[in-house]
Amino acid sequence: EMPAASIMKVPIMLAVWQAVEDGRLAWDTKYILREGDKQSGSGPIEFMDAGAALSVRQLVEEMMKKSDNTAPVVLTRLVGRKEIEKEIGAFGMKNTNFGENTTTAYDVGLMWRKIYEMKNEEMWTLLKDSIYEERIPAGVPREVAVLHKVGTDVNVWADAGTVMPQIPNFEPFVLVILNKDVDMDEAKKLVPDLVRTIWEYEAN
Repeated sequence: EMPAASIMKVPIMLAVWQAVEDGRLAWDTKYILREGDKQSGSGPIEFMDAGAALSVRQLVEEMMKKSDNTAPVVLTRLVGRKEIEKEIGAFGMKNTNFGENTTTAYDVGLMWRKIYEMKNEEMWTLLKDSIYEERIPAGVPREVAVLHKVGTDVNVWADAGTVMPQIPNFEPFVLVILNKDVDMDEAKKLVPDLVRTIWEYEAN
């Protein structure tokens, strides 16, 4: 079991998606931001004025594209923690603890494989081209698409997702890199180097 950090935002997104499909939420539902909602560390919402109206879609986009830390707090309140834990269970993630924010590489791998199998282009768009492209995407050729979500915390520099090369006879593959207690300067170099090694192996 390892720290999930912001990789846990993916199950929150999945639970919101399911709530929208079930009619329990709508993408244009507005939430009025409270001062107490604001979380520091990543994303622009903490710098917005209390009273700002944010749609569910905007909250999800900020959470996935910019890893905003306020959005998951709000979305968890809107969708309900039990629904997020239900989604984690439905994906077969038996060793993932939402409350403790821990998971395993195997569980995260299951999640990304199933996201790929869903073939949801709208969801895939949310999972590409974030503001944090210095980990898995930095280790593969520029033209290769990567659906992914980074995880950053104190001495944590993780990333996980699906590498989707547009090459004939080349199957997409899931890659999960979790860590803890790392030297951050070392990890920032090692993670893309490790990805590059894996890519070269897979490509050959």
